[in-house]
Amino acid sequence: MAVGRGARTLLGPLLVVNFVIHLILLGLAAWSLNKYIDGHQNHHHLGGNPATSLVLMFALVSGVTGVCSTVAGLIHHRLWRSESFGIAAPLAIISFSIKALAFGFVCKQIIMGGHRGKRLQTLEALVVISTLSQLLYLLLLHAAMFGYGP
Repeated sequence: MAVGRGARTLLGPLLVVNFVIHLILLGLAAWSLNKYIDGHQNHHHLGGNPATSLVLMFALVSGVTGVCSTVAGLIHHRLWRSESFGIAAPLAIISFSIKALAFGFVCKQIIMGGHRGKRLQTLEALVVISTLSQLLYLLLLHAAMFGYGP
Protein backbone atom coordinates (compact mmCIF):
# COMPACT_ATOMS: atom_id res chain seq x y z
CA MET A 1 0.00 0.00 0.00
CA ALA A 2 1.41 3.37 -1.01
CA VAL A 3 2.00 6.05 1.58
CA GLY A 4 -1.11 8.24 1.95
CA ARG A 5 -3.39 5.66 0.33
CA GLY A 6 -5.08 4.86 3.65
CA ALA A 7 -6.16 8.46 4.16
CA ARG A 8 -7.46 8.59 0.59
CA THR A 9 -9.59 5.48 1.06
CA LEU A 10 -11.21 7.04 4.13
CA LEU A 11 -12.14 10.19 2.22
CA GLY A 12 -14.86 8.61 0.08
CA PRO A 13 -17.12 7.34 2.89
CA LEU A 14 -16.47 10.46 4.97
CA LEU A 15 -17.53 12.67 2.07
CA VAL A 16 -20.78 10.74 1.67
CA VAL A 17 -21.51 11.02 5.40
CA ASN A 18 -20.64 14.74 5.33
CA PHE A 19 -22.96 15.29 2.37
CA VAL A 20 -25.89 13.69 4.20
CA ILE A 21 -25.15 15.62 7.41
CA HIS A 22 -24.96 18.90 5.51
CA LEU A 23 -28.25 18.27 3.70
CA ILE A 24 -30.02 17.49 6.98
CA LEU A 25 -28.41 20.55 8.59
CA LEU A 26 -29.48 22.70 5.66
CA GLY A 27 -33.09 21.50 5.79
CA LEU A 28 -33.40 21.85 9.55
CA ALA A 29 -31.78 25.29 9.61
CA ALA A 30 -34.00 26.50 6.76
CA TRP A 31 -37.16 25.26 8.50
CA SER A 32 -36.13 26.82 11.82
CA LEU A 33 -35.18 30.14 10.24
CA ASN A 34 -38.50 30.22 8.37
CA LYS A 35 -40.42 29.68 11.63
CA TYR A 36 -38.27 32.27 13.39
CA ILE A 37 -38.83 34.91 10.68
CA ASP A 38 -42.59 34.22 10.67
CA GLY A 39 -42.66 35.15 14.35
CA HIS A 40 -43.07 31.68 15.82
CA GLN A 41 -40.24 32.03 18.32
CA ASN A 42 -42.45 30.37 20.93
CA HIS A 43 -43.11 27.34 18.70
CA HIS A 44 -42.75 24.26 20.90
CA HIS A 45 -40.11 22.79 18.57
CA LEU A 46 -38.10 26.01 18.27
CA GLY A 47 -37.93 28.26 21.34
CA GLY A 48 -34.58 29.92 21.82
CA ASN A 49 -32.86 32.96 23.27
CA PRO A 50 -31.15 36.09 21.84
CA ALA A 51 -28.41 33.97 20.21
CA THR A 52 -30.92 31.88 18.24
CA SER A 53 -31.07 34.15 15.20
CA LEU A 54 -27.28 34.08 14.80
CA VAL A 55 -27.18 30.32 15.24
CA LEU A 56 -29.86 29.84 12.59
CA MET A 57 -28.21 32.15 10.05
CA PHE A 58 -24.72 30.74 10.48
CA ALA A 59 -26.03 27.15 10.49
CA LEU A 60 -27.77 27.83 7.18
CA VAL A 61 -24.67 29.40 5.62
CA SER A 62 -22.44 26.61 6.98
CA GLY A 63 -24.79 24.01 5.49
CA VAL A 64 -24.60 25.65 2.06
CA THR A 65 -20.81 25.97 2.12
CA GLY A 66 -20.56 22.43 3.47
CA VAL A 67 -22.53 21.03 0.53
CA CYS A 68 -20.32 22.98 -1.91
CA SER A 69 -17.19 21.75 -0.15
CA THR A 70 -18.41 18.16 -0.21
CA VAL A 71 -19.26 18.26 -3.92
CA ALA A 72 -15.80 19.68 -4.68
CA GLY A 73 -14.29 16.97 -2.46
CA LEU A 74 -16.15 14.23 -4.31
CA ILE A 75 -14.91 15.60 -7.64
CA HIS A 76 -11.36 15.74 -6.27
CA HIS A 77 -11.63 12.21 -4.89
CA ARG A 78 -12.67 10.97 -8.33
CA LEU A 79 -9.98 12.85 -10.29
CA TRP A 80 -7.21 13.00 -7.67
CA ARG A 81 -5.04 15.61 -9.33
CA SER A 82 -3.35 18.71 -8.00
CA GLU A 83 -5.75 20.90 -9.99
CA SER A 84 -8.77 19.41 -8.26
CA PHE A 85 -6.98 19.66 -4.90
CA GLY A 86 -6.59 23.38 -5.57
CA ILE A 87 -10.39 23.67 -5.61
CA ALA A 88 -11.25 21.22 -2.82
CA ALA A 89 -8.78 22.47 -0.20
CA PRO A 90 -9.78 26.17 -0.11
CA LEU A 91 -13.47 25.30 -0.09
CA ALA A 92 -12.88 22.91 2.81
CA ILE A 93 -11.01 25.59 4.74
CA ILE A 94 -13.70 28.22 4.11
CA SER A 95 -16.44 25.77 5.06
CA PHE A 96 -14.64 24.82 8.26
CA SER A 97 -14.14 28.48 9.17
CA ILE A 98 -17.85 29.23 8.84
CA LYS A 99 -18.69 26.08 10.77
CA ALA A 100 -16.34 27.18 13.54
CA LEU A 101 -18.28 30.45 13.78
CA ALA A 102 -21.59 28.57 13.90
CA PHE A 103 -20.09 26.26 16.55
CA GLY A 104 -19.15 29.29 18.66
CA PHE A 105 -22.68 30.68 18.47
CA VAL A 106 -24.09 27.26 19.38
CA CYS A 107 -21.85 27.18 22.45
CA LYS A 108 -23.02 30.68 23.39
CA GLN A 109 -26.66 29.66 22.96
CA ILE A 110 -26.21 26.60 25.16
CA ILE A 111 -24.45 28.68 27.84
CA MET A 112 -27.22 31.32 27.80
CA GLY A 113 -29.80 28.62 28.47
CA GLY A 114 -33.53 29.16 28.28
CA HIS A 115 -36.14 27.03 26.56
CA ARG A 116 -34.76 25.39 23.44
CA GLY A 117 -37.07 23.09 21.52
CA LYS A 118 -36.18 19.63 20.29
CA ARG A 119 -35.48 20.74 16.71
CA LEU A 120 -33.24 23.54 17.91
CA GLN A 121 -31.33 21.10 20.10
CA THR A 122 -31.04 18.76 17.12
CA LEU A 123 -29.73 21.63 15.01
CA GLU A 124 -27.15 22.42 17.69
CA ALA A 125 -26.01 18.80 17.75
CA LEU A 126 -25.77 18.70 13.95
CA VAL A 127 -23.65 21.86 13.92
CA VAL A 128 -21.25 20.29 16.43
CA ILE A 129 -21.11 16.98 14.52
CA SER A 130 -20.64 18.68 11.15
CA THR A 131 -17.86 20.89 12.54
CA LEU A 132 -15.94 17.87 13.80
CA SER A 133 -16.51 15.87 10.61
CA GLN A 134 -15.42 18.86 8.48
CA LEU A 135 -12.22 19.13 10.54
CA LEU A 136 -11.59 15.41 10.03
CA TYR A 137 -12.22 15.80 6.29
CA LEU A 138 -9.83 18.74 6.12
CA LEU A 139 -7.09 16.81 7.92
CA LEU A 140 -7.58 13.67 5.81
CA LEU A 141 -7.63 15.69 2.60
CA HIS A 142 -4.27 17.25 3.31
CA ALA A 143 -2.79 14.05 4.74
CA ALA A 144 -3.77 12.05 1.67
CA MET A 145 -2.57 14.68 -0.78
CA PHE A 146 0.81 15.13 0.85
CA GLY A 147 1.45 11.42 1.38
CA TYR A 148 0.87 11.00 5.12
CA GLY A 149 -1.19 8.30 6.71
CA PRO A 150 -1.18 4.52 6.96
